[in-house]
Amino acid sequence: MVTKGHIEQLAEAEYPNLLRFRRHIHEHPEMSFQEADTSAYICSVLKQEGISYQTGVGGPYGIVARIRGDEDGPCIAFRADIDALGIQEETGLAFSSSRGGVMHACGHDLHTTMLLGLARTLNQNRELIRGQVVLIFQFAEELPPGGAKPMIEAGCLDGVDRIYGLHVDDDLPYGEVGVLEGPYMAASDSFFVDIKGGGGHGSRPYDTQDTISSAAMAVLNINQITGRFISPLESAVISVCRISGGVSYNVIPAVISLAGTVRTYNSDIAAVICDKLEEAVSSACNIFHTAYDFRFEYGYPCLVNSERETGIVRTAADRAGYPCRRLLPTPVGEDFSRYLEKIPGAFFRVGVRNPEINAVYPLHHNHFQADERALKIGLEMMWQIYLTETGQ
Repeated sequence: MVTKGHIEQLAEAEYPNLLRFRRHIHEHPEMSFQEADTSAYICSVLKQEGISYQTGVGGPYGIVARIRGDEDGPCIAFRADIDALGIQEETGLAFSSSRGGVMHACGHDLHTTMLLGLARTLNQNRELIRGQVVLIFQFAEELPPGGAKPMIEAGCLDGVDRIYGLHVDDDLPYGEVGVLEGPYMAASDSFFVDIKGGGGHGSRPYDTQDTISSAAMAVLNINQITGRFISPLESAVISVCRISGGVSYNVIPAVISLAGTVRTYNSDIAAVICDKLEEAVSSACNIFHTAYDFRFEYGYPCLVNSERETGIVRTAADRAGYPCRRLLPTPVGEDFSRYLEKIPGAFFRVGVRNPEINAVYPLHHNHFQADERALKIGLEMMWQIYLTETGQ
């Protein structure tokens, strides 16, 4: 069996490279479906190491690297997301984003770096590879329809037996990891509504169709759905997140638009909510004689961790010497769920919270930062997962 100390030394030796990779990627963030420079940088690291890889997988920026061993064994995949968010960074870090309005505020720079570290260290320790390791660098996790689906359709999972992914966690202290078996991250769907009337003077609402009142009542109706139509034994979130329309204080607008998100862990519940959402809008519009257009879009499915592979993550954490919390389900969406619809696997968390360095802000915050030592933990965890999977 490969010792804990050996993997610790391996990660420690790689740490300077991890810092270099992470800080370069962090300084040069790119939005979903625009990750040209990030993709090129990943390829340059893989090429320098002599690792075989394929580009343009599922889109111009999808990358899949494959490392084979001399001995027979399973095909295990690891995935990292590479895109950033449309946020203006305010951390004050020396390697802050050089691109205005774009920031790695969700930690994807950390994920990508960990996977690059795994690629390099696997390649340097090929005697430990049993079968094949597949490394998936996925574009566009943040923006539906996401990059996972087209990469799967392009064959990134061909021959893969099991897959693992991770995400940094601002709620978990540095030095801890976490995982949950079964439904863990919610399906992420969306709805869009246009409420239409004739428009008119604010002093004479009786002469037109009141789109404002229709929208207000529709929001109130929507907010009753989970409490009145969804069992308390189920979990669901519905939020109206955008209302737009009107240009003047005394004009009733011809159109008011609403948009929102739905989070569920059960596809049957999502279908019920879709029906009830349209009923909520329809009933509001009937009262004020307005018309409406309604659209519901199914997004990322619920992320369901396989029981066996969740156990592998816990075993890996124990082998690495890190506490492993049993997490609670979260309503946040993640398109790693699409891989888990196809093959067994698990998605786990690595803590990055450290008040001593002001790493206390949540993901998607313009002050988000992480304890960079978590890069070593992520690398160690992936190694221990792989060694456990291959009986080493």
